Amino acid sequence: MTLPSPPADLPPRPRLYKLAQGDLLVRFYNPAHGGWDALRTYGPLHELRFDHHLPPPGSSTNRSVWYAATSVLGAVAEAFGNNGFIDRGSGRRICLVRVREPIVVLDLAGAAPRAFGLDQRIATSRDYTSCQAWARAFYEGYPGIFGLRWRGRQAGAVCFALNDRTDMGSLEALVDRDVGDPEVWPRIVRAARRCRIRILAP
Repeated sequence: MTLPSPPADLPPRPRLYKLAQGDLLVRFYNPAHGGWDALRTYGPLHELRFDHHLPPPGSSTNRSVWYAATSVLGAVAEAFGNNGFIDRGSGRRICLVRVREPIVVLDLAGAAPRAFGLDQRIATSRDYTSCQAWARAFYEGYPGIFGLRWRGRQAGAVCFALNDRTDMGSLEALVDRDVGDPEVWPRIVRAARRCRIRILAP
């Protein structure tokens, strides 16, 4: 089912969530596109749920996004669930990031989407074009928010999409390793197996 379109006027007091000092986030990224703290300016990309870039892709380089989850399981599920496999030799990296300063985001978990006439389909629908339209509406309608919080479709894990208003100095990397590093690979494998994601390893 197609999601409803964003209204012209959003509710003045949406439910917010504050990432607190000391909170931890997990993220997979491709180092060819920048470091762990690089926001992606190119978008919106197909199947990237809350890309708030203006279409067509690449036309709004002033908008950028940074995705993460609150657990290795959630990050594995969201990063590799659609493809269905994870490759140890891919060159991808995993980072564990600590929040240094509070970051306020719009909450879309639980009953929070009801304020917009939505339900949990905003977090599970494959109607990505509509989800991205909502992401743009939230970004434009609430200039004081720095991203979105929701429960991911793949494993129900808490996820975040931080936007270009976020000072990346508010985050610090505690761990930043290649996915195949023996210090992190076993834990990635365990998460992938729980999610029924195939493991490709030399």
